Amino acid sequence: MVKSNVVYMILVSIFLMCIFIAYDYSIKSRYIKELLLCKKDEDKTPILPKPFEHKDEVYMSMIEDLYMNYIEKLNNLEGEFDDNKDFITAWVHEIKTPIATSKLLIESEELNLKSFKEEIDRIDDCVEKVLYYSRSDDFSKDYIISEVNVGKLVKESIKLHSSIFIKKHIKLKLEMDDNFSVDTDKKWLLFIVNQIISNALKYTNLGGEILIRASQGDNEKTLLIEDSGVGIKKEDLSRIFAKSFTGHNGRIEASKSTGLGLYLSYKLAKKLGHNISVESEYNKGTKLYIHFPKWCDYYEVTKM
Repeated sequence: MVKSNVVYMILVSIFLMCIFIAYDYSIKSRYIKELLLCKKDEDKTPILPKPFEHKDEVYMSMIEDLYMNYIEKLNNLEGEFDDNKDFITAWVHEIKTPIATSKLLIESEELNLKSFKEEIDRIDDCVEKVLYYSRSDDFSKDYIISEVNVGKLVKESIKLHSSIFIKKHIKLKLEMDDNFSVDTDKKWLLFIVNQIISNALKYTNLGGEILIRASQGDNEKTLLIEDSGVGIKKEDLSRIFAKSFTGHNGRIEASKSTGLGLYLSYKLAKKLGHNISVESEYNKGTKLYIHFPKWCDYYEVTKM
């Protein structure tokens, strides 16, 4: 009797186990088929079936995190690609003008060397812009912070633009101490100052005036570059540092501004821990300030 009971219990256990195995196989088989259908779907978005077990929930959570991270990186790459495409398009338009003018000068009967040199300088400026733009994303690998004499740096920039000062009869007022210095990278700051002075010269009429003044406050040092040019319309002020924004002046200017100079200057100044601000009144001139905070954390600069 005992033996028959044991056999009966064993048979029932085997029967129940077979039912459980069959049920488990059926559920998991259906789940795997749903996964395979997701794999064959042309839409590669991973919309997975409802988790069957707790470990499936953990796997799904991990996959979703990986997918969201992938999407974020992909969007960043697409954004950088679009930015680079826009920059190159604007840069090509900017460099075409001096190249075309240089060809006309060469083809003329009497080559004006002075005018030809001005066009070559414009081409050199365009090439410099694209070089600095290409390096700006790897900024932390290409900078050296040191004490820089801003007075000497400004004079170096003025010398570079001396031919334009002379050609347009623009008066220069320089109000700064010879010992005025800041902690920065000389190469990058020189590029920023060059772009701002170039812009000031571009929009200052014949016989105008440019003032460069250095000042020092409790929290920051400031370099002011002020011109008596055409000024900036109020509706354009908040957008002048945006990439490729030319504004009202850029559209009416014969040289067709591309808006790259100020965009790059602002971007690089931020990376150096500085800041650029502007004040302007249309038809009355523009004041552009470079701010050098005294307690800038240059450790943060290395991360950019």
